[in-house]
Amino acid sequence: MRALRVGQGAVVGFNAAKSHRIVDLRECHILRPELFALIEPLRHLVGELLDPKRAAEIQLTLVDQGADVLLKGLEPKGLRAIELLTSFAAENALARLSIDQGLGAETIYEPIPATISLSGKLVTFPVGAFLQATQDGEAALVEAVREALDEGRSADLFAGLGTFAVAAGASYAAEASRDAAVSLKQALPNARIEHRDLYRRPLDEAELEPLEGVVLDPPRAGAAEQVATLARSSVKRIAYVSCNPATFARDAKILVDGGYQLSWVRPVGQFRWSTHVELAACFSR
Repeated sequence: MRALRVGQGAVVGFNAAKSHRIVDLRECHILRPELFALIEPLRHLVGELLDPKRAAEIQLTLVDQGADVLLKGLEPKGLRAIELLTSFAAENALARLSIDQGLGAETIYEPIPATISLSGKLVTFPVGAFLQATQDGEAALVEAVREALDEGRSADLFAGLGTFAVAAGASYAAEASRDAAVSLKQALPNARIEHRDLYRRPLDEAELEPLEGVVLDPPRAGAAEQVATLARSSVKRIAYVSCNPATFARDAKILVDGGYQLSWVRPVGQFRWSTHVELAACFSR
């Protein structure tokens, strides 16, 4: 979400299609009510603190304790600005308020540590971390992953905070974000959690050999490097969760050419009124 200081106030919303123009958000039937309730207070806050004609970015996430707010591009100057921010956080019962002035996020309000519940397990939620967009969408993807993996020793690759590692009881998980890897290690102390960039250093065939199942949940770029070694492996089942059908099709061809069968594909439309779709798929030998 973007914010722009205009005159004595501010507009808060999203960029128009193929434009830098911000469409002011006055109603929204998709955003969770707890988050939408913050739009008007944020409009006043940004109008007070943002320099004229300057834009800022707003990230809102609903965690167990309430709304987690991250403001990027806002530069609070002086004691009054800090007091406005902390008062805003307290009055709106935020779970956490953080500011990123360009050198990384700095938390200025967090009464108790922010957590997210994944398959009934509490996971510490780092500032700016990634979650599935909706609870229903997450539940559908988790169910598909569980169905695809069946039983046996499994790994979660591109694990994030462990949405699928926790649900599947993975014995190993790899994640490029250090903060996410630390949170996942705390949630799954008996699993081996590795801070690892799978684009630069994918698991090789020897590392994959003990595994019966693998979960892949890569970014939009897909997982071509990791899929190439999976195609030569003895892993029996692969659950692939994708947010980009084009890179999924590319990676699926590599797996099928390597001897896997595409058992099923299940689209998940958790971005209502948009063309974006996610999917879960099962590959088996």
